Formats: sequence, C-alpha cells, structure tokens
Amino acid sequence: MPDSTPSLRFRTPPGWPTPSADWVDLYEGAEPAAVWTPADHLPPAPAGWVFWVPTRELRRSAARGATVAMVVGAAATLASFLVLGVLWAADGPAVLALAPLIAGVALWVVGVSRHDDAVAAAAGRVRDRSAARRAEALSGPGAAAHADPGQAAALAAWSAEAWSVPSARPFVEGPPSRVVRRAQRVLLSVTAGVAAVLLVAGTSMSLLPLVPAVEDAAAAAFGSADPGFGGPDDAQVPEWSSDDGHTNVTWLAGDDEWEGTCGATPGDANCDAYEIDTDESCTAVVTVGFFASEDDEEPSRVEERTVTLTADVPLVLVENHDEAVSDVGDVSCVTDGGTATDRVTATQRAEDRVDTDAPEGCDEAHCVAFAVTAPADCAAAAVQFRVDAAIGTVDAPHDLAVVTPLRAGKATDVFVGGTRDASDVVAGGVTCRATGDTGSTQSS
Repeated sequence: MPDSTPSLRFRTPPGWPTPSADWVDLYEGAEPAAVWTPADHLPPAPAGWVFWVPTRELRRSAARGATVAMVVGAAATLASFLVLGVLWAADGPAVLALAPLIAGVALWVVGVSRHDDAVAAAAGRVRDRSAARRAEALSGPGAAAHADPGQAAALAAWSAEAWSVPSARPFVEGPPSRVVRRAQRVLLSVTAGVAAVLLVAGTSMSLLPLVPAVEDAAAAAFGSADPGFGGPDDAQVPEWSSDDGHTNVTWLAGDDEWEGTCGATPGDANCDAYEIDTDESCTAVVTVGFFASEDDEEPSRVEERTVTLTADVPLVLVENHDEAVSDVGDVSCVTDGGTATDRVTATQRAEDRVDTDAPEGCDEAHCVAFAVTAPADCAAAAVQFRVDAAIGTVDAPHDLAVVTPLRAGKATDVFVGGTRDASDVVAGGVTCRATGDTGSTQSS
C-alpha cells in the first residue's frame, strides 16, 4: 500500500475498472497514451480525457506563495488607489501614492499569473518523482506478489491484479495533460484589465496638477472608474445577436458559471459555455466554429447542434474541444422539419449518487449525474435538461445542453451542475446532428 495520499487524483475513464491504490501510487502522473487500455477488451478513453488532476491540497500548497502575492498585491493596489484619491481630492501630493500603486498592481498581476504556473510545476515534480520510483522499483510489485523468474511476466501478473483483469497490456505513456483551467486564464485577463484601469486612473490623478489642461478629462475618468470587479457584467461577454434582435448569445466567463457548466463536464480543459436568450420558442440549430489558434480568422471545423429553445428561458450550451478557441456563429429556428431526424430515442436516468470520479466542478458547484444511453453511436450528441437552479448569473429555471459522445447501448455519465437535488433537473431529450465538416453521424 502507498505510504501517503497521492497528490494527483486518477480519473477512471468510462468502461474501465478502477485501478488499485498501489498502481495509482506507482504510476502517479503518468499519462496513458491515446490508444492504450489496461486490457484488450476494454474501450479506449474518450478523446481528450484528462487522466490526472491535481488535488485541492496540491493546488493550495503549491500556489500558496502566489495566493499570498495576489491577495497582498490586490490589497496594496486598492489601498494605494484610495489614498491617492483622497490626496487628489484634497489637492495634496497625490504623486506620492503612485509608486505604491504601481508596486501593488505588479504584485497583484504577477500573483494571479503565477498561481497556475505553480500548480503546473508541482504536478510536473510529482510526475518526475513517480518516474524515478518506477525506474528503480518497477519490477518490485510483481516480484513481491509472484515467484516468477521472468520480470516481464511478473509485472504483467501484478498489473492484471491491479486492474482486476485476466490479462493486462504493458503500460504505454503519452504526453501529460494540461492542468491550467480556462477559468484561471479568464481571471488573469480580467485582473490585468482592471489593474490597467486603476493604474491609468491613478497616474492621471497623480500628474493632474502638473497638466492643468487635462484636469476636466481626468476628473471625468476618475468619476467613472470602478475599482471592483467580478460583478454580473464581467460574468457574461456578448458573443452573437440575430439581425432582428430576438436572439442573443453570451459567453459565460465568470468563475461560478464555469464551475457549474464546464467544470461539471469531463474531458479536455478547453471548454466554453454559451448562454442563448430568446423571446421565441422553437427547435433551433446552433452553429459553432472551432479555431486552431486565437489568431485564425477561419475555423478549422464547424459543428451544428440541435437544441430546443423556450421563450424567456435561457439555454446554456456546453462545448468541450481540443482547439484553442470556439465561437457561436449563428442560431436559427428551423420550421421546415429539417431537424426531425436529429432526435434520438435515448434514456436519461438520474443516478443515486455522484461517484469519486466526478468532474472537479461537482466539488465546487455540486451536480446531479445522469446515465444517458442511446441506441446508436453519436460523436457529438446534445443532451438537454431543464434545471430549476441558478448558476451564477444564469437564472432558474434554465435549459442546459451538454455536448458529449455517446456509444450505442453504453451508458454515458452526463453531469448537471448547480444543484445536488435530482428533483431540480428534468431530462429534455437528446439530439445528434450529422455535420459534414466533422463526420459526426448517427449510426445503428
């Protein structure tokens, strides 16, 4: 048995047995290759599956210094800005508070930027220590459990016991998963923007007595600046609007919104959640473009999702993807029956409990797990629910459409964030729309 609690938590893919604690300790942080499975009869992990995630203890301990810098920097920034404002209003030497303001802004932004860098570095050190242990003692577990003269056979027998399978495949390691969440990158952008506003306003007020000609303009800027952040306006970013103004799409950028949507879905760290608001009820096709780089003007692929929109009830569409950026390009109501074949006869059954392999967002925002079973494969099904619980700025009730792959006859866990009460969630159906750009199809 391992001597201590692992710093990285292993997330078991659907259809795999849970490995033993000894295997998790020996292979901690070692990312299985995309094609590897513990045994020949087991299905491969879903594309983009994240096998190892830092525990909350690792995040807190590794980023403690960055968190201190972030808090101290934010406090110093706000305090310096208030002192500068008082001196400016009293016609005092406001320039004396400019240097502490600059230092506070620098410490604040650096603390936020280094937070996930520290977590990533700590995860890397865990992987390196695990690799060193395997290099020294890889044959130890097998030799201890089996009197087999062949090292490979002994290791194979130990691996089979660890995975509870008759015959185990040799482990094949791939590149490590990313541990930086998009919500943290959004927080860095928001922090940098707010810090820039404070710095520009503070500099203008400090130098105002030296430049009388700009006094009125600087006073107006000071009056409109808001040193706070994190309100509802920051949580939603306008994304797309219809020409007639009936339908609007916003990108959900706030921490609470991310935890209750993207944080409650397994898969790649790149995830976007979009809120669609409309005053019309219809079956709609949502067109989503995916861009390999933030600098690309044209998407590398385009997908279409079929969803049910209800007037004055927001719908949140959750997209996991491997690309750098996604973008909603169109939302169109379909009235000519063009989506009739998209409907899938699937079961959506609420599960009694959320297991230990639930996404990290379930720890923060709570969630309800649904086992979704479809009669045919679908590479990107839209699984819809009606949720009678708010998620940050998303009101209750709202609709939720989670895009996920489904395999014929195999139950797939889909998590609904924002509540732990299954009575708050009503299954809303499943659609699978064939898209020529990606080859997503519905087949028997």
